[in-house]
Amino acid sequence: MQIIPVPIPFIRLVQRPFLRAEVPVLCALFLLVASGCTLARPAAPGAWPAALGAPVSSARDIRLVVNDGFAIGYDSVREQAAWVAYRLRPIGPYRSMPRPSFISDPRLPRRDPTPVYTGPDYDRGHLAPNYAMSQVYGTRAQRQSFYYTNVAPQRPRLNQLVWQRFEEIEIDDIARDESPLWVMLGPIAADSSSVPQAFFRIWLARTASGEWEAAAFVVPQSVRGDEPLSRFVVSIDRIEALTGLDFLPRLDMTRQAALESEPAPARRFRLATLACEPARYAPRWQGRDGIRLDFERCEEQQKTRRGDADE
Repeated sequence: MQIIPVPIPFIRLVQRPFLRAEVPVLCALFLLVASGCTLARPAAPGAWPAALGAPVSSARDIRLVVNDGFAIGYDSVREQAAWVAYRLRPIGPYRSMPRPSFISDPRLPRRDPTPVYTGPDYDRGHLAPNYAMSQVYGTRAQRQSFYYTNVAPQRPRLNQLVWQRFEEIEIDDIARDESPLWVMLGPIAADSSSVPQAFFRIWLARTASGEWEAAAFVVPQSVRGDEPLSRFVVSIDRIEALTGLDFLPRLDMTRQAALESEPAPARRFRLATLACEPARYAPRWQGRDGIRLDFERCEEQQKTRRGDADE
């Protein structure tokens, strides 16, 4: 039997008194993740496909933090999530749930949140979304999504317009077509700041024939809010170069190359038709900073991009 070394931070995590009852579960989860199996609690669906393995990095100290509906690869040096993964399925009838407050993650050494949140320049941007966690996984998962381990500084236009559009089409549209849909996302660090310069997002699903298909995105902080989401499509290889993460370590090299080397076509995940879905909060942003949000303009840009891709 292969013996997998358990890092000291993980040992400290499970030694916290209020988690001792869960030590067997957490240890089993760590062993499963380290060997490339499911990331989530036994009672929840896998947050990332078991056959692909959890993301790895030879240059970053990343530890696993397990939640009810999602998993976090926590960078203990940057004190920020390196990645967050979750699995979506179509939701049932909407359930109204009170919005929790943001708090420090009780499972980690307590620290104050970055002071960047005290001003108007950055929102507390959810990685695993509040709406999806509450509707798919319930109250406890929603509360955990408000831990600062699941939060990163995002410009308000990114958080409330572009990021929100991604979250909405994932749960309302793509998860209905591709069930399950796996999502992984996280920050792309700037060289000299705790504030990310951009964020990545990866979608994964199986085709009817059982093959993997993916789409990947890099979204900068400096967005207007009404851009076609297809503008942000990149290859997974590009995200690996920007983050130092290997996202599909258990996939053989030939299949990795096929899945990671090229940006997804617009037809995948119906991105061509969903790329200009208006933001829920667009009315409150209309005209702010002298910018007129124009989702009809977005449609024209999307048609141009589609035409260029077809040539």
